Amino acid sequence: MGGSPSIPSAPPPPDPQKVAEANAAAYRMNIDTYIEKAPEMAALENKLRLQYTPAQRGLERQLSALDQQAGVQSGLQLERQYGPQRTLEGLRRQYETSPQAYALNRGLGDQMTRQFERLYGASPYGSVEQNVAFNRQPGPVDFYGTIGTNIGNPNLTVGTK
Repeated sequence: MGGSPSIPSAPPPPDPQKVAEANAAAYRMNIDTYIEKAPEMAALENKLRLQYTPAQRGLERQLSALDQQAGVQSGLQLERQYGPQRTLEGLRRQYETSPQAYALNRGLGDQMTRQFERLYGASPYGSVEQNVAFNRQPGPVDFYGTIGTNIGNPNLTVGTK
């Protein structure tokens, strides 16, 4: 364990018994302090809880309401953005898979519109914005040659249509 003139020798290792006793004393002192200060800490905690809990609950309610509002707004925005497209896609798919059901639904819709107008004396389209009620859009771009070709009931003859 000796060293040379430039490197001092290492200190002797600590005595494990003394280390354990010192740790136990420090732990006991920490526990004693905690027990001694517990009533003061409890009083302070209660005071702070009384002071800040109502405000915290109010803030939590506000944040929850804002979260809910943001969720609803984003849902409405998505519906406004993609709703007509989804409806149009559904109608197109229904037309391609079952033209009879599509025609029946269109006819029933027209009939309900006329009945509403007769019953209430006003067009049901009046309560809706014009661009929503009569949504005139350019026809779909036919990239693949499948739109309007009646996929559900294809023409099986060879050659011409």
